[in-house]
Amino acid sequence: MLRLITSAPVRAFWVRTGLCHHEAASSSFASFTRTLTSLSDPVVEARSFQRDSDRTRDRRSNSKVKKSSHTAPRRDHPSYRPDGRHGSENENEKDDGNDPRNELVAKLRKFFAISLFAYGVLYLISPKSDGPAGFVSITWSEFVNDLLPTGQIHKIIVFPEKDVAFIYTYAGSKTASGEPMASIYRLGIPSLSRFEAEVRAAESALRLPPEHWTPIQYRRMEAVSQWLTLILISGLAIGVYILFRKFKGSFNLSDMMSNITKGKYTVIDPHSPEGKKQLKIKFKDVAGCYEAKQEISEFVDYLKNPNKYTKLGAKLPRGALLTGPPGCGKTLIAKALAAESTAPFISMNGSEFVEVIGGLGASRIRGLFKEARSRAPCIIYIDEIDAIGKKRRESKGGEFGGGSNEEEQTLNQLLVEMDGMGSGQGIVVLASTNRPDILDKALLRPGRFDRHINIDLPTVIERKEMFDLYLKRIKLDHPYNKYSHRLSQMTPGFTGADISNVVNEAAIRAASTGKHVVTVNELEYALDRVLAGAEKRSRSLIEEEREVVAYHEAGHALVGWLLEHTDALLKVTIIPRTSAALGFAQYSPKEKKLYTKEELFDRMCMMLGGRAAENIKFGRITTGAEDDLKKVTKSAYAQVKVYGMNDVVGTLSFPPDDDFQIKPFSKKFGHIMDQEASSLVGKAYRKTETLLRSNADKLEKIAQELLKREVLNYDDVKNLIGTPPYGEKQVVELVDNVLPKEGT
Repeated sequence: MLRLITSAPVRAFWVRTGLCHHEAASSSFASFTRTLTSLSDPVVEARSFQRDSDRTRDRRSNSKVKKSSHTAPRRDHPSYRPDGRHGSENENEKDDGNDPRNELVAKLRKFFAISLFAYGVLYLISPKSDGPAGFVSITWSEFVNDLLPTGQIHKIIVFPEKDVAFIYTYAGSKTASGEPMASIYRLGIPSLSRFEAEVRAAESALRLPPEHWTPIQYRRMEAVSQWLTLILISGLAIGVYILFRKFKGSFNLSDMMSNITKGKYTVIDPHSPEGKKQLKIKFKDVAGCYEAKQEISEFVDYLKNPNKYTKLGAKLPRGALLTGPPGCGKTLIAKALAAESTAPFISMNGSEFVEVIGGLGASRIRGLFKEARSRAPCIIYIDEIDAIGKKRRESKGGEFGGGSNEEEQTLNQLLVEMDGMGSGQGIVVLASTNRPDILDKALLRPGRFDRHINIDLPTVIERKEMFDLYLKRIKLDHPYNKYSHRLSQMTPGFTGADISNVVNEAAIRAASTGKHVVTVNELEYALDRVLAGAEKRSRSLIEEEREVVAYHEAGHALVGWLLEHTDALLKVTIIPRTSAALGFAQYSPKEKKLYTKEELFDRMCMMLGGRAAENIKFGRITTGAEDDLKKVTKSAYAQVKVYGMNDVVGTLSFPPDDDFQIKPFSKKFGHIMDQEASSLVGKAYRKTETLLRSNADKLEKIAQELLKREVLNYDDVKNLIGTPPYGEKQVVELVDNVLPKEGT
């Protein structure tokens, strides 16, 4: 029997039936064969038993050695090591080879091989739920009127459990018209007790003698296969249970669960050598962020000198929440805090608390704070806390409710640990997020996150410090301070990450072009790349489209040049970019927080300059002004609905329509605001078109020059059309208005 099972034809059958893939058939079948051989051959089985006995003796001897391993070995012993560890790495590897867990895995593999073979046997002997393949379904009337009178029926097999019968015909049977008949027909049985009697009655009606009646067979193999499946599953369950009982000393389920629930946090001890290597960023390495560094430094001072505060009755804030746009340095300040303080620093990402398994996030919160208490005084840092700190759902009555999902359980556990009955002293929680508006109110209240530190976009002075910091790290053809002043003026709205990216792109550009130093050309290229994407010279425009883009960008530049409350033009170009922009105009906005109604209106006119220029020159408009129209529409609705700058609507302010909440105004009033916003945009467009028509010659000069040179700066436009009517546009405030040229 064993030779039959392990023969080559049976191995090919396993592959052909799809019970295992061809690639894995050899290895799986070989393992299965060895298992059956060991089970059937008494000599092999005895050898296997002898190996198991040897392993048992080895484990017992190893356990005895481990119990007595607390005594230090002698210096002349071969296992002595100067670092205090015993043995060698090779010996440890050999011990790992005899690990009982590996033996458990080997046993499970054997069970799997046997189960696979048993499943294959059941697959072959058990009848399918739909019977044999390749049948044709017929009705009772078709059977009696068409099939039975032909006399080509060989046998009928009935499956009582399925209330179905399969009718087998002779090979090569044909109908009365000469068409070939199917070999198997499927017939549903409405009444099993009357089926055979009705078949016999139909045959008697055809005047067939009893000796020519069709044989009817009944098969009840389904129950056998069900019993075999049940026995197989029960055997597997008992076998696995016995294996786990045998290896319960080395395979602990509680240890496995503790590894799953344990948080993946990072612990940095500033007193250890490894911690000192990781903590390289100090507050002096963080450019800008003056207010944030000052507030965070108070935590450092408290952890170093707690008596200075406690003798006055002061308490250290439980936590601080760092907020602000992405890339402004929130995580960088947290790293600097870890380096400056002498307390252990434990960090973990907010997304690592949320898992599919219920209660796992809360368990990791408990584990995190348990670790922090054991190291108190200690600092906990949770990055992107909005992953677990979102607002809980509220019921209609305003009370919290609506279910307790995994995120809410994790948040509740965090609230308890930070300021609950079991909260302890000496733990400071630091967290950062880009979206403080979605955080739960209970998390933001005093006693948990007492301080909210906002790290906003850097000012021009802070940007200069950042450029100084990053430009020092690359090789420049001039001193870094000659570039940092100008670049800080050209990058309003840039974050620290953006500034770092500009400097890095400039260095990459210089290296790729074979230069040994970074020049002004690489810095301008990097700035344009970050702003609008890389140049895409392969995007060839037809001459008509190129001309439309030139007049479109010339309209923007000219309107901004002629109006009073607009920013200074830095550059206008018609070179296509990878960001889908066919051209752009770059301005140097002032560091302002407040804008008047007139300033906003002039900015709307400048954004509509491209659409108006297209209409004036070509008498038609294109889709190139899509982004301009979005900005104009947003500005118009902001003036009408948010800023209260409309005479009809009045000094009212409503939230923007970014969400689907109930609007605090009627439909009629919303229609009035729509009309006022549309009227404001129309007024701005008419003024822009009138301004361009009265200066059509200047529009023509700028557009034609763009078609020739593709890029124009402030001085080029000034030489073409003269100075602005409202005086010189202040390009820079602190330094020269051009970058230093090469060779100067």
